[in-house]
Amino acid sequence: MFRIKDIGRHAVASTVAALSLATMAQATTLEITITNTAQIGGFAITPVYSAFHDGNFDAFNAGDNASAGVQRIAETGSPSLLPDERLAVSPDSVATVVTAPGSGPPTVDPGETTRATIDVDGSVNRYFTFLSMLVPSNDTFLGNDDPLAFSLFDGSGGFLGERVINVTAAYLWDAGTEINDLLGGPAFVVGQDADAGADENGVIHAAESFAGFAGAQTPLGTLNGDLIDFTADRNAFSVATITIREVPAAVPLPASGLLGLFGVASLGGLRLLRKRKNAA
Repeated sequence: MFRIKDIGRHAVASTVAALSLATMAQATTLEITITNTAQIGGFAITPVYSAFHDGNFDAFNAGDNASAGVQRIAETGSPSLLPDERLAVSPDSVATVVTAPGSGPPTVDPGETTRATIDVDGSVNRYFTFLSMLVPSNDTFLGNDDPLAFSLFDGSGGFLGERVINVTAAYLWDAGTEINDLLGGPAFVVGQDADAGADENGVIHAAESFAGFAGAQTPLGTLNGDLIDFTADRNAFSVATITIREVPAAVPLPASGLLGLFGVASLGGLRLLRKRKNAA
């Protein structure tokens, strides 16, 4: 027998479902666009690990030892260990990897642009952190060491508008985990084994000169010494730009639609209740 309390349970279930959909609808769909601003003969970068968090994901700090996740992305370009490190301190955070475009080399090469989208609840995850490897190198990476550097949402979760981050050499870091040596296992250098580098046993510090890498043969060609010298003015040397903007959700569901769904569910329950009463 279908009882009145059963109708109540269904109404509660409908309410929970509607509220769940409402929560999903509050998420902001963001598009992350990465452009390598180098000229041919300059640096490439690996796919960019892009995290949105509550401010607790402090991926690294200058003067500290690199975590296992930072070491791996700095030496090989792989972000595989970063999710666990992120979720351990920011459980509700989200992230995506902005991969290389097309079917060519697994890097974002000079002049290339690539993008990805992700749904972010700005009321929970206001801040943005990025990490990628500079290639070719032994253990040089790019990223923001201040987890609060890039606030994308206000305190109520409202998106603050399009953000363009000019990633200069000021965001380049040496992980301190592998000695910088053109013949000592740098990644993405023709003829070198990226796993063969010598341990440095150091700490994270500002990236060092790549003068010794001029003329190195990479899968993209020869490194131009004039295009990889960033030591004269780190703030003027552009590596990449990261643009973050809001885009329409893939399947948008307006608040009126949610109310409509809830209304239909409630109306159905009331009609059924009336029919049962009349039958009695």
